[in-house]
Amino acid sequence: MLVSNRLSLILLIFCGVFGAETDEIKTISVKTGDSVVLHTGVCEINREKQILWLFGAEDPDTLIAEIYKLSISIYDTYEGLKDRLQMDQQTGSLTIRNITTSHSGLYTAQIMNSMTTFKRFSVMVYDGGFSSAVMCSAENGPEVSLSWFKGRERLNQTSSPDLSVTLSLPLEIKDRNNDVFHCVAANPVSNKTTQFSFQEHCPLNTDSSHSCGFTEAVIRLVISALVGVATVAMLFYDVRS
Repeated sequence: MLVSNRLSLILLIFCGVFGAETDEIKTISVKTGDSVVLHTGVCEINREKQILWLFGAEDPDTLIAEIYKLSISIYDTYEGLKDRLQMDQQTGSLTIRNITTSHSGLYTAQIMNSMTTFKRFSVMVYDGGFSSAVMCSAENGPEVSLSWFKGRERLNQTSSPDLSVTLSLPLEIKDRNNDVFHCVAANPVSNKTTQFSFQEHCPLNTDSSHSCGFTEAVIRLVISALVGVATVAMLFYDVRS
C-alpha cells in the first residue's frame, strides 16, 4: 500500500495536479504553414475538469476553445483560427495547424478542477525570411505597464490587473538594421529601461554570419517601484530560414 501511494503521488506531480507555475511564459517560434502543439501538462481529463484556451495578440482575453465534461468546443472568435484548431480530448492540449503570422501572440490554458492553474505560451510566427523577436518581461504590480519604443514612437504596450502574472511583451523585427529599441517598465512614479540593438547584442562575425543563432541572450535590470522590486528580462531570438 505504501508503494502504491508513492506511485500515485509521483503520477500526480508529473501530471501537474498540484498546479503549474503561473508566472512563466514559454516562447515558441514557428514558420508560417507549420503546426504547433501547446501542451497543458495534464495526463488525463475527467468529467469535472474544465480547460479554457484564451488568445490575444498582447493579452490573452479571447476564448478560442474549451473542454468541459469531456465535450470540446472550438469558437469562431478570432480570424481564421477556428478551422486551424484541434483540442486533445485526453489532455486538453491545443494544436494549431497551418499557422499564420496573424496568429502570433499569447495563448493561455486555464485549467480548472479543485483549483485553477495556468499554462502560458508566447507563439512567434515568421514568414520564412529574416525575422527576429525580442521578448521583454517584468514582474507585475499596481498600474505597471510594459512598452516597446523606437525613438519616441511607442510600438506596443501591455498591462494586466492580475498582479500574479508576469508581464511579457514581444517585439517582432523584420529587418536587421541599425535601430535601437527600448523596453520600458513603468508605474505612475517610476520607470526603468532596457534596450536592444543588433550591433550591441548580435554583431556580425567576420564570416558575416549571425553570432546569436537560435539561443537566448538574457539581460537583467532591477526596477525599484512603489510595490517593491521588479526584474526586467530581455530574451532575444534570431530566426533564419
